[in-house]
Amino acid sequence: MPRRLTLLCVPATAALRAGRFPADDGLDADNLVQLAGWAGKPGRPDRVLCSPMACARDTARALGLPVTVEDALREVDYGRWRGRSLKEIGAAEPDALAAWLSDPEMNAHGGESLAAVIDRAGLWLSRCEPGHTLAVTHASVIRAIVVHALGAGAQAGMRLDVAPLTLTTLSGHDAAWRVTSVAAQPY
Repeated sequence: MPRRLTLLCVPATAALRAGRFPADDGLDADNLVQLAGWAGKPGRPDRVLCSPMACARDTARALGLPVTVEDALREVDYGRWRGRSLKEIGAAEPDALAAWLSDPEMNAHGGESLAAVIDRAGLWLSRCEPGHTLAVTHASVIRAIVVHALGAGAQAGMRLDVAPLTLTTLSGHDAAWRVTSVAAQPY
C-alpha cells in the first residue's frame, strides 16, 4: 500500500539562532508568531508523529495537531557540545570540531555521529505505516531521512540544507522511497 511522508522542520529556537548546538529547547514568542499562519499547511495526514524534544512538541501543539511522540525522530545527541556555541567549541576543541564538520562518523563529542542518525532514521523509515504521515522533527533528522531514502552516502547529508519551517515530502511503495521535495516553503 502506498505511503506518503511529510516532514515539517521545527522553527529555529533561540539557541540555534544564537549559534549554539541544540539542547532540549522549547519555542519562544518569536517562534509562535511564525507558526500563527501555519494552520492547515501540512495537509490532512492520517497520523502525526513528533520528536520528543520540546521544540517539536511545542510546534505540534501550536498547530493544534494531535501527536504521538516518536523517539526515532529526536534531535542528534550532541553529547558534551549540547547548548554550547560553535565559537566556544572551536576555541576549546578545534580539531574535534574540524573532524565533526568533515566526517559523518565522528562522535568525539560523546554523543551520536551523523552516520548513526542516518541509520536510526532509516530504520524508522522502513517501519513507516501506509497512508499519509506527518512528522514534526529537526533539520538533522530530515537530512538523514532524505539521505537514507536516496541511498546516498552519509557525506551527502553534510551537503544538504533544510531550513526551519519547511516541508520535505517522500512517497513510498513497499521498501522503496522517492523524494518528492526537500525544504519547500508552504504556499
